[in-house]
Amino acid sequence: MKRVYVALDLETTGLDPEKDAIIEVGAVKFRGERVLETFATLVNPKRPLPYRVERLTGITQRELDSAPPLRAVLPRLERFVGNAIIVGHSVEVDIAFLERHGLALPGPSVDTFELASIFVPYAARYSLAKLVEALDIEIPTHHRALDDAIAAMRLYLALVDRAAELPRETLEELAAVAERTGWSLGIFFRDALRRKARTALAPSLGQM
Repeated sequence: MKRVYVALDLETTGLDPEKDAIIEVGAVKFRGERVLETFATLVNPKRPLPYRVERLTGITQRELDSAPPLRAVLPRLERFVGNAIIVGHSVEVDIAFLERHGLALPGPSVDTFELASIFVPYAARYSLAKLVEALDIEIPTHHRALDDAIAAMRLYLALVDRAAELPRETLEELAAVAERTGWSLGIFFRDALRRKARTALAPSLGQM
């Protein structure tokens, strides 16, 4: 059975987990290309929303004032994610925000920023928005947590497809190196190997 992943994205008032607050959480649970479930909620940060963040996200102070506090959101998110592998763009920042508030997700994580630097070397910029544009990935909008989580999921799947174009021996070597060194991308390379095997098997089955 294919692994279960959760693509995760947070909207925050800034980039410092020690000082800034979470204002929105979005997550997509998926297996292969199938979306199993989604999670999305605004979060009341108990502070004024910076104007630049309101302009960037379209989220208003009024919406946040009526949203649940983070302490009510985190248990729900923890149940949603479970032991799934976390996927996200610069996901270590999101994980740091959650850990700052007491939620340490047990599953491993895969950073699509790191992956894209390997498999999309020609990209002018490595923001999520620029990468999905470069790879012709359609998403509804940017800078909302659920939409960005969906974008991260689709970017991850596109990068798995790219990796599966590598020779099997190369993927096996990369997976072995990751296993020896504890490189978090080992999960990714093993997925690419499985996808390559399925792709190779499909034509032969079709000829039977």
